[in-house]
Amino acid sequence: MLKILAATTKELLLLKRDRTGLLILFIMPALLVIVITLVQENVMELTGQKKTRVLLLDLDGGELGSALQRQLSEGNVEIAALDSSEKKTADLQQVIADGKYQAGILIEKGSSAAFQNLATSLFQKNSPAEKSEKTAPVAISIFFDPGVMPGFRSGLRAQLQVALETIAMKAKAENLTRELDSFLSSMGVPKTLAPLPAEGLAERIGRPLLVLQDTHGETSTIKTQPYNPVQQNVPAWAIFGMFFTAIPIAGTILQERKSGIWIRLNSLPVSHLQLFSGKVLAYISVCLCQFALITLIGFFVFPRIGLPAFTVLQNIAGVVTTILFISLAACGFGIFLGIICNSYEQASALGATFVVTAAAIGGVMVPVYAMPDIMQSLSVISPLNWGLTAFQDLLIRGHSFSAIIDDLTRLTFFFLASIIFAWKLSRSRI
Repeated sequence: MLKILAATTKELLLLKRDRTGLLILFIMPALLVIVITLVQENVMELTGQKKTRVLLLDLDGGELGSALQRQLSEGNVEIAALDSSEKKTADLQQVIADGKYQAGILIEKGSSAAFQNLATSLFQKNSPAEKSEKTAPVAISIFFDPGVMPGFRSGLRAQLQVALETIAMKAKAENLTRELDSFLSSMGVPKTLAPLPAEGLAERIGRPLLVLQDTHGETSTIKTQPYNPVQQNVPAWAIFGMFFTAIPIAGTILQERKSGIWIRLNSLPVSHLQLFSGKVLAYISVCLCQFALITLIGFFVFPRIGLPAFTVLQNIAGVVTTILFISLAACGFGIFLGIICNSYEQASALGATFVVTAAAIGGVMVPVYAMPDIMQSLSVISPLNWGLTAFQDLLIRGHSFSAIIDDLTRLTFFFLASIIFAWKLSRSRI
């Protein structure tokens, strides 16, 4: 045990001297988690998962514009009104084309009156609507920034269409109510004998009978959370940074081999496994500090820049255990890399390629469910995916520790395989 502690102390002293390497290990994942999370938060706004700001130019100034604003405000749309007394259609188009807003809605002058006339004529005898089925509906124009994604266009267009259909249905119901009242009065029939309840018909038609409720697991025995990019990105980029410790680990081994220190260490009564254990213990502390730094950024910095705070209160013991197993896997890979490579250039190129590739197919950069089927199948071979899946099970899905045992087992086998191969190769070289 004393030999392992001595080897650990040696590694910590070497780490203390490599201040540039330490800064890279801590600053790189910290910057990545902030930048990527801010980008994904903005993507959520564009895909309708958060409120979208839309510019409205109401040249009509009537009830139609007010009704449309009320309907859209009940959904995920936040309306910003453009002063109609001074602006024209070209001004709205210019603002949207400049990218200041992603979408704009135009209500032409006279739209409310035309809409009311059309709704009233639907139930009148010998009305224009009855004579011609081609009576043109009132048009509401929508403009999109050319740079927005098709998914955003489709989502906003669908919300606008639903809002217009709701307004039209209420108008039809109100006019039908008036026609029923008029008909009953002309026939001398009391309202109590009417086949349909004329009173409040519009409210009855507009009343929802089916509601889609997104519970996020509140009514389930498993307490899950709604998706937010913070709970995804903080552990994802922490894992990415932890696996990058493999490069400085390999670098210390290669430096010892090149300088002859490795031969002198082998001449001492210290086994390779004890030397490896010292490196593992030293760099586990680095991985723990990396995760602690990114967690503090998620907890304190994110709320100050408009992002949700990162929380790990669901299962702290499971989170710490997962960090330790991921650290073991990263350290094992670094030791293996230092033994099989012959130069630092080889180790840095191979290590960076492996980590970036494993991160790409493992769901760190893009969620696994958003990948093609073949990429989803390949994601199971990535050790970064095992660690990220364990974090998601604990922090997002609300699972217990038993749900992550399989992922921790894979990380353990990866660590043991790396150490065994490195040990066998180092012995054969001696």
